[in-house]
Amino acid sequence: MRMLERMPSLVCVVSWAATHTLLVYVFAIIICRFDSFDAFELPSAVETRHVSAAVVFTGSFERIDAGLQLMNSGVVPLLYISGLNANAGLHPSRFVAQFSARNPNIRDLRRLVECCVQWGEYAENTIQNAVETRCWVRRHETPGPLLLITSRLHMARALTALSSELPDRPLIPFPALDPASSASQSRPRVIEYLKYLATIALVHAPSINFRLPIHRSRADGCPP
Repeated sequence: MRMLERMPSLVCVVSWAATHTLLVYVFAIIICRFDSFDAFELPSAVETRHVSAAVVFTGSFERIDAGLQLMNSGVVPLLYISGLNANAGLHPSRFVAQFSARNPNIRDLRRLVECCVQWGEYAENTIQNAVETRCWVRRHETPGPLLLITSRLHMARALTALSSELPDRPLIPFPALDPASSASQSRPRVIEYLKYLATIALVHAPSINFRLPIHRSRADGCPP
């Protein structure tokens, strides 16, 4: 009888210990990931050999510069820019003039853009960048791996979001120089890491509509 009376207490102790151990384990993983979550290196020529297109998630002009330079050097055959709008300091009608000044080594940027650069104008955050890119990839039936261009700090979050939209598509990270992420201060890293963890939670929570569709009137959330 005494043993039976003690059973609830024993179950509580075991449950507490198991929960405590799990929390410690999760906390340890979070700490370990923080140390290297932005440790991305430029891909090799072998890795980029079969890339079908490069995708830029806007946030700094340097990311677009990197994509245009890759196009100009023949590394990628097609460039897609997601989030080309006023919130990113960009406008389609001024794009060529703006980036010709930033990339004087590209002799005829207008011709390059007309040939092989496309963009989406609706995305205003990373999740919508991923949705907009998915819409473009499926609409144009772009085959093969994609080269994802964004900053080192933003890369883990961008990869998480885009891989959730294109789970069967190989993604190759290409970290671009980004003044906002080049500083060695810890606060920007902590903030970005928390956003990265939140994105992981969102894409793995089936009860949450994390896609934030660009066009709610369409079932796929894509622009018309």
